[in-house]
Amino acid sequence: MQNKFSFRIMSLFFMVNLLAGNMGMLAAYPPASAGTATVTFTPVADAYVISTSASTNYGTGTTLRVDGSPVTNSYLRFVVSGLNGATIQSASLRIYANSANTTGLTVKVVANNTWAENTLTYSNAPTAGATLKSSAAITAGTWVTVDVTSYVKADGTYSLQLSTTSSTNTNLAAREAGANSPQLVLTLSGGGNILLMAGDICKHDLGGQDYTANCKKTGDLVRSELAANPGAQVQTLGDNVNNDTGTDSYDTEYKDLYAPNWGSFLNVTHAAEGNHDIYLPGGTAPYFDYFGAAAGSKPGGYYSYNIGSSWHVIVLNAQCSQAGGCGTSSLQYKWLQADLAANTLQCVLAVWHQPRWTSGRWAGYASFASWWTLLYQYKIDIIANGHNHNYERFNQIDPNEQAASDGIREFVVGTGGAPVDSFTYASHPLDPNEAVRSQVPVYGVLKLTLLANSYNWKFLPAAGYTFTDSGTSSCH
Repeated sequence: MQNKFSFRIMSLFFMVNLLAGNMGMLAAYPPASAGTATVTFTPVADAYVISTSASTNYGTGTTLRVDGSPVTNSYLRFVVSGLNGATIQSASLRIYANSANTTGLTVKVVANNTWAENTLTYSNAPTAGATLKSSAAITAGTWVTVDVTSYVKADGTYSLQLSTTSSTNTNLAAREAGANSPQLVLTLSGGGNILLMAGDICKHDLGGQDYTANCKKTGDLVRSELAANPGAQVQTLGDNVNNDTGTDSYDTEYKDLYAPNWGSFLNVTHAAEGNHDIYLPGGTAPYFDYFGAAAGSKPGGYYSYNIGSSWHVIVLNAQCSQAGGCGTSSLQYKWLQADLAANTLQCVLAVWHQPRWTSGRWAGYASFASWWTLLYQYKIDIIANGHNHNYERFNQIDPNEQAASDGIREFVVGTGGAPVDSFTYASHPLDPNEAVRSQVPVYGVLKLTLLANSYNWKFLPAAGYTFTDSGTSSCH
């Protein structure tokens, strides 16, 4: 599997010059409070040692071993980082057993973190300290779980020794074993970074229909989440105001529509440009005038920023005529290449307005296929769009909308308050590998809890609506 960093082959000179004028905002933001979440770490080093081969190193294989006779112990080291102030509620060591024993294994603290897996032997192995817990009898082909909460308390480096009193030589999966690699699973509360997202937000009353009420409801929902989660941020997904050509001055629309409903949290908002944000009169000028630096640099309107120590967010401008193009020869595409190549954070989210894949009223846009191909090459984690006035979530898919374990999870969140599409969703099938779609009108926002190497999502319905969707996933 190719890593998302494996495509960083562009020259530093090109990156610096291209990014300098177009990066827009690039900053780390403070952590936010969050609910309970789970994050998983794999070892950075592991090896086993045998008393009868005291000078031999066993650090390169795909297995670990424990045995009481001859004494055979295994060592693991984990680096816990990026908790962003979260409290560890519980910590569990999970080891996959390739063979069985009736005694189980014992986990002990190792205070010395300087050992190396390619030089560790029985003779130079660090001394183990206090016993944490012991497991029950081990069954082959199962995961063994041991509680290590008393030891793992915060960001830091943690070494553990595995041993057994059983005289059965027990085979365990090492970190080189891929999907069966040992795991340190933490259940967290608080911490994390919250990002609230929706597109298609505000529209004037037309034809006697009140279109501002739901925009206010979603704004109230965002305000309540921001109050409960200090440090949380907001990302719009385009069509921040939703009138058509000639209906009203866009300067007036931002003043009369967006400002009273979503404007109170402008200081923590990042904006994306939608097709309704560029209509005449005014074109893009009111959009940039209102959002300022939160809209990125003029005239492109594409930019990126970091959230916490693990997440990189890319905001693209799907209004190609305004951005100078979207194709592979455009400045925006070349900027995207450079931005992906320069990124050093593990988890990546990209947003723009019109979706590539959707089963909504407006069909998906093939013009963004090249973006999908490039983003998939870098193994980014999430794409979020608006445009269709509904909520959709896809399983992880590749650029051809096929299921892929290294694929991108796409969300469509056009539920910010603009009137729902005149489209009977119940009579239209979901797209291939589309997991969830709101079948009846709904307004609300998507809440992402961004953790060190994973994320949780939850669709929060506005007052008067009940649809919701939630889940969790690891970053690539």
